[in-house]
Parts: sequence; structure tokens; C-alpha cells
Amino acid sequence: MTSHSQIAGKGRPTEYTEEIGETICDRIVDGESLRTICADAGMPDEATVLGWVSSHREFRDQYEIAREFPVQALLDETIEIIDDPSGYLVERVQANGKVAVVWDRKQLPRCRLRMDVRMWVVDQLPPLKLEERLERIEAQQDRDPDEAAKR
Repeated sequence: MTSHSQIAGKGRPTEYTEEIGETICDRIVDGESLRTICADAGMPDEATVLGWVSSHREFRDQYEIAREFPVQALLDETIEIIDDPSGYLVERVQANGKVAVVWDRKQLPRCRLRMDVRMWVVDQLPPLKLEERLERIEAQQDRDPDEAAKR
């Protein structure tokens, strides 16, 4: 991953370079939002990046893939919340004096809320376009097998 200082300079870049494109995509994969990335000195503004998405096919493909990583992370986190009982189990002394481990009913709404919020966020995101991307890759390979092998 390219360090932030390697692309910093005077003003905001407006011309697309592979280095800046890769840095943006790497940071998105690491969980940063485009807004946060573009707020940094030496980075282009959001409108410029979105312009690059529409005018540079290779960057668009990288950007689409990078945007899918946070979605998958949210889905994975939702499953972890549901599967991880730590913090949601408590020990209770039963009438016969035995200690039993049971769900802390006070924590279940919090667990449900955490899961529901993550699922809501995923629902707000555009659908994954894996099929379209695979078709594009196959079409590229059909047109120019040597160029597709370089990717």
C-alpha cells in the first residue's frame, strides 16, 4: 500500500494516476470512506474521484471491487455478533442452589440492534455486481487474452 505522504503535494490532484487510484482503493478496502480519504491533504476531492470512476474503466473496476470489501466486512461482523455469546451470558443461581449460565435478556435488545443497524447499512448499499464484473473480465479475455493475463 502506498503511504499517504508519497502522494501528498501542493494542491489537490485532478489528473488520474494509477498510484492515487490504488491508494484510494487500498484505503477503502481498509474501511475508510471516500469522504474521509478525500479530506486528506494531497488527495483529490470526491467529485474528481467519481469523475475518474466514470472515465477510467480500470479504476472503475478496482473501485467497485474495493467498495465490496466493507459490505462483506459488515456482513461478517453481523454474523459474529449473532454467534458470539460473550457479554450476553450470565450466571444465575437456581432455586436448588446450582449455578446455571443463561442468556442475559437485558443484553438481547442491544445485540439485535447492533445486528439490525448493520443489516440496514448493507441494505442501503448498491447490490454487489460480481456477475457483471465476471462477464466483463471474460469479454476482455475474449478480446485480448494477453492484456487480460497482465491483470
